[in-house]
Amino acid sequence: MTKKPTGKKRRYSTRRAASAPRARRGRARRILLSALAFVVVAATISFLMARGSGQSSIFENTLGSLVTPVQGAVRAASDGVRNFVTTWRNYNALQRDYNEISFENEQLRMELQSADEAMAENERLQKLLDAQSTYDSLDPVYAKVIARDAGPWFKTFSVNRGTNHGVATGMAVVNGDGLVGRVYEVGLNYAKVITIIDPRSAVACLMQRTRDNGIMRGQIADSDSAAACYVYYLPNVNSITPGDTVITSGTDSLYPKGLHIGTVTALSLDAGSEGTYAVVTPSADFQRLEEVFILRTVIETDDDALPALTTPAVGYQSNATPGPNQTATPAPTAENPIWSYPTVTPAPDDSDYADFHVGNLVEDEWASDT
Repeated sequence: MTKKPTGKKRRYSTRRAASAPRARRGRARRILLSALAFVVVAATISFLMARGSGQSSIFENTLGSLVTPVQGAVRAASDGVRNFVTTWRNYNALQRDYNEISFENEQLRMELQSADEAMAENERLQKLLDAQSTYDSLDPVYAKVIARDAGPWFKTFSVNRGTNHGVATGMAVVNGDGLVGRVYEVGLNYAKVITIIDPRSAVACLMQRTRDNGIMRGQIADSDSAAACYVYYLPNVNSITPGDTVITSGTDSLYPKGLHIGTVTALSLDAGSEGTYAVVTPSADFQRLEEVFILRTVIETDDDALPALTTPAVGYQSNATPGPNQTATPAPTAENPIWSYPTVTPAPDDSDYADFHVGNLVEDEWASDT
């Protein structure tokens, strides 16, 4: 009868069976480590041999290809972090520098605008200075435009000269281009000017080439794109051609003779209510008036004339009718110690000139009559 194996022997067999796979794994690990060591040694030998010939090995190329992108990414990340930290630390300084540069830029822009304005003003004043010699005999005074009426045109405006500067109503106003208008209201330190393009204005003018006289009136509206005046009552409009120069004639007792007005640009031969006329473009720019001259020369008018002499009363006149061969001999009296022969003096009411009267030839009168 066989004996049953004891439990102790069975335990030994189980332990031995469990250790067998563990031993196989240990051998495999040793073989793998040996192979890895062999590869490392072989790679080292290959590297050393390649270095000796001055060329990079396959291992170096492979390793460099793998490491280079990583190095680039790390470098970019480090640079970004460093730049962020630097910018964050210097933010206040950068903001201060930006504000200073912005302020300096604004100052330079304002200085440039001031320089441009000064240059433009210098050109205008130089033009006025060149024209001043033309008006020296008319006692000009310089004035700046300080106000104007609404609209695109300078039909009426105010200047900074008044009675304190010798300015009076009716004085002519000019600039470097030519006639501008006349003073119609004056205060201590200001004066108001009505220009020649205003519909209420009229100027006695003269065609410089043909010497034809006429009356120029302004007819400008806010919607017009160009300033134009019309000259009426020309005796021979057919002799006038576009391009003729128009000057003041001085017959209206408002403007001195010879002031440049403008140039004829068109002619109308259609006889309307006021006959034929010429279109004149003024030389002055009535959209951009800034400085003017006021001519303080006084134009003589009929108000400045001497009063009429009165006819002295006849102190003595004989009522007797002298004979054909007799001559009346008046005698002196206390009222008329210087006696003379009596003369027949018609009464004022009986004169043919009783209704004749020479008015003040200001444009508001003679222009409306014409």
